[in-house]
Amino acid sequence: MNPAPARTAEPAGPMPPPPATARLRTLLKSLAASSLPAVALAFAASVAAALLLLEALGFSAAAALPTLFASAFGSRAGLADTLVFMTPRLLVALGAMVALRCGFFNLGGEGQLQLGAIGAVLPAVLLPPTLGPLLLPLSILSAALFGAVFGLIPAVLKLWRGADEIISTLMLNFVGIYLCKYLVQGPLQPPDSDFNMSAKIADGAALPVLVEGTRLHGGVVLALVLTLGTWALLYRTAFGLRLRAAGLSPRAARLQGYSIARLILASMAISGALGGLAGAVEVLGVQYRLIDGFSAHLGFDGLAIALLGGLEPAGVLLVALYFGAINSGIMGLQAHLSVPAALAMLFTSLPILLVAGVHGWRLVKGRHAR
Repeated sequence: MNPAPARTAEPAGPMPPPPATARLRTLLKSLAASSLPAVALAFAASVAAALLLLEALGFSAAAALPTLFASAFGSRAGLADTLVFMTPRLLVALGAMVALRCGFFNLGGEGQLQLGAIGAVLPAVLLPPTLGPLLLPLSILSAALFGAVFGLIPAVLKLWRGADEIISTLMLNFVGIYLCKYLVQGPLQPPDSDFNMSAKIADGAALPVLVEGTRLHGGVVLALVLTLGTWALLYRTAFGLRLRAAGLSPRAARLQGYSIARLILASMAISGALGGLAGAVEVLGVQYRLIDGFSAHLGFDGLAIALLGGLEPAGVLLVALYFGAINSGIMGLQAHLSVPAALAMLFTSLPILLVAGVHGWRLVKGRHAR
């Protein structure tokens, strides 16, 4: 009888990522390692380029800059709008930062935000309004839970089947977006409505307005508290030390006895929960219902903010404030100078393109030098 063939040992750990995602991973790492002066220079250059474009389109750049600043910070309503625009972006950015600090590339903030919005609206619409003030904490906890569970999916796929998280988190964004579309066009759509939206949430589930006559809501306070909490988690706890060690050198973390799998699962649960809370503050503090397309790509903005902020809570807060100010200021430019609102995309995307372009050029130059 022929002897049975020897069994070959299966490779340990996940399969190596495809070349395209490996290059993207390298670029994202270099973006996150950008120095503060480089990022500040990119922001200054982007504002200058946008103003030059305004001048070329026939608008007065000399009038645009003061109008932009005054609309974002020059009045109580303008400052409130800046903080409202900042809040969901800051929460998604904090979530992306936690995952990236563990070495897990979470590009799924948009999907986690969508699931969080769904989780927030379900108790606020389906539970009896007689619950009153209990509806708000229930909706917030539900949003965090929905986001956390959705964030765990790519982590489990990575650990179980070696699925590349860049691809899985990107693809799951569309699952979240189209799930939201399905719900507001079907189960959550009121019978007497032709609009793609849910019913209005109960009054007890709405975030309180902090300043009368403005849109400033309690979600801003929640985001600032969570920013401080994220800093404390990363730099004042043993868990944060293990998480950062796993991101810097998984091999060294394993030698220290840290469970990389547990750290990945924990970081993605936290990341997804923060993304889910971003959806909650939009539903409970701004829209007061679930609306198809409510997000306007807030999740993708959050990822850019995390990278431009250097994966540091203070840096993330400052960059999120910039994004909020630009979106608030563009409303003023549109009202006073008839500037197209689409130019907000220019102000917020140019810094990313500039920093990414410099790092991409350095990577190509370094490869050619070798």
